[in-house]
Amino acid sequence: MFDGVFIHHLIEEMSYIKNIRINKVNRINDYEYFLILQNKQKLFFSLNSNNSHFRITTQDFVNSSKSSNLYQNLKRYLESGILTNITQYQNDRIIELNVISFDELGYKKEIKLVLEFFGRNANLILVDENNIIIDCLKKLFPTANDDRIILPKTIYKYPLSNKINPFETDTVLGFNNYQGVSSLCFEEIKYHNSIDVIKRVTKPLIIKGTKTYFYCFEINYLKDSVITTYTSLSQLLESFYEQKNINASFNQEQDYLSNYIKREIEKINNKHNKQLLELEKARDNLKYEEIGNIFASNLYRSNKGDSYIDCENYYDNNNIIRINLDKELTPNQNLESFFSKYNKAKRAILFINDQLAKNENDLLYYECLLDQLKISKVNDLKEIYQELNIKQSSNNRKQSKPNYLVYHSLNGDTILVGKNNVQNNYITHKLANKDDYFFHVQNIPGSHTILKTKELTPDNIKLAATIAAYYSKYTNSTNVCVDYTLIKFVRKVPGINGSFVTYKNQKSIFVKPDFNFIKDNTKNN
Repeated sequence: MFDGVFIHHLIEEMSYIKNIRINKVNRINDYEYFLILQNKQKLFFSLNSNNSHFRITTQDFVNSSKSSNLYQNLKRYLESGILTNITQYQNDRIIELNVISFDELGYKKEIKLVLEFFGRNANLILVDENNIIIDCLKKLFPTANDDRIILPKTIYKYPLSNKINPFETDTVLGFNNYQGVSSLCFEEIKYHNSIDVIKRVTKPLIIKGTKTYFYCFEINYLKDSVITTYTSLSQLLESFYEQKNINASFNQEQDYLSNYIKREIEKINNKHNKQLLELEKARDNLKYEEIGNIFASNLYRSNKGDSYIDCENYYDNNNIIRINLDKELTPNQNLESFFSKYNKAKRAILFINDQLAKNENDLLYYECLLDQLKISKVNDLKEIYQELNIKQSSNNRKQSKPNYLVYHSLNGDTILVGKNNVQNNYITHKLANKDDYFFHVQNIPGSHTILKTKELTPDNIKLAATIAAYYSKYTNSTNVCVDYTLIKFVRKVPGINGSFVTYKNQKSIFVKPDFNFIKDNTKNN
């Protein structure tokens, strides 16, 4: 989204801030800074890997109490300087702020602040008039794929690229080899079969469909999407990233839980693979029952000190079998050893099969938690923390009751939705009455949905089933099978973590998980 084409339009929009004084440089954290300009506006830039961008902003920020060498150099070389120009390198995600600065003796110096918006490799580089790096946010050493060096006192070099500047060609390529063109923009180029789409009139907008996008002009190939327009690209970026920052803490917690659960899944899979090898070995050791029986029939032929004995195998048409013996043991002790190995293998097979079954249940449980994370809000995450017994800060105290969803239909019915195991167990096994109705997507873990109604009708069946389908992993499907039955026919599966249930006497309905249908048929909660 924040690609070279977007930057091209953004810099055109920012032409009015040229030849203006930089009053102050402020640091928010290691990756975010803003310049207070003479006209009281702020030029904000973030080199954070998740949201690297720059914009003009009216937002207030809390300055960091910490400092750094880079911050001190930015203040030294940029404060009281004149921002003479803001340019983009070719069509890459690189911008340059050209500043005329003055040293302690009043001598003019030409300083360049280079911002490279390369996601996790985003960087801030302060360069002098001889293109020598004064300081940088991230140091870069040569690799097999990139011979650039980004270090103080070295010459700054642009990254090499064999891609085509889209503003310097009329050719529509079959694959995206354009410099600074995101997949979003490239799909629009292909949709119109014209490179000229990048020269459209700037129209800042956020597009919400199955995913949320922002861009600098209309994207026609994304149909059936909700579009919000803005008066400027900076305003668009401010709105988008302000909401993103509101959700930042939530996203960090969600990522932490997701990584925690994925690690648990990896542990289970590793354990499962080891147990399969142990099971194969144990099954192979069942052969010692036959070996013991054959050896027992030939015990009289064996003496202590024998290392083997050849016997007729009456399990295999009396073919000769060689049985290896421990010559330190008596014949009876060797016989006991064979049956001991057989009995140990039998016990191991029973134990390993139990463990494999437990692994399957645990795997299903953690995979279910991953699905629940996708529809979780802040309070839902707290409940998952509590369920997994992961300690949180003192501010995240245990809630008095789970944060389940409640819908009220236009006909006065109440529909309860659990978005995680804590909520599912609470609404199904504590809140629901035996004559309420239980809805659940068929054959997959998902949200429990409870319909409280005086009369079951085709309308409330469809609504409750649509809600159950919408809050499942099939939310983007067009035809989902949902089972429903009375609560009195629902039973929790004992001995398994999570909110797994069995039920009987169910009926089924196919629905489309359409949130607009849900919204149109429920009251504001």
